[in-house]
Amino acid sequence: MISRPAFAFALVAMHATFSCSRTDGASSTGADALAPSPSRTSNCDRITAMGVCSEYTGSNLQMNEGVLRESCRKLAGTFVGGECPNTTVLGSCTLATTEVRHYYATGGTTPYDAARAEKECSGNYAGKWTAFK
Repeated sequence: MISRPAFAFALVAMHATFSCSRTDGASSTGADALAPSPSRTSNCDRITAMGVCSEYTGSNLQMNEGVLRESCRKLAGTFVGGECPNTTVLGSCTLATTEVRHYYATGGTTPYDAARAEKECSGNYAGKWTAFK
């Protein structure tokens, strides 16, 4: 029987192995194995449903794209490549995960105003608010 610490270690090791494995058929040896993938941006557009659109880039997108796509679908959003629309934007909230959540004056049952969006950003998400200029 495997002890709990040994089981936990094995589980973490398996997760690390599967999380870091490459699926594009490229070799994972050499200096390029640690190089970031080309910069790309995808977003979850939930403006109509909730008045927000979230942008994902870098390792957050690379490592979590499937989860982000499924979460977006479950929140009545549309997951697409590219940046969020820039019309009626009140401001943006940069989260520790590098997600940038844009708040809009339209959409949802109660559209955002700048004060409510900033309060949600800093209070609920401990993010860094940037007002749209």
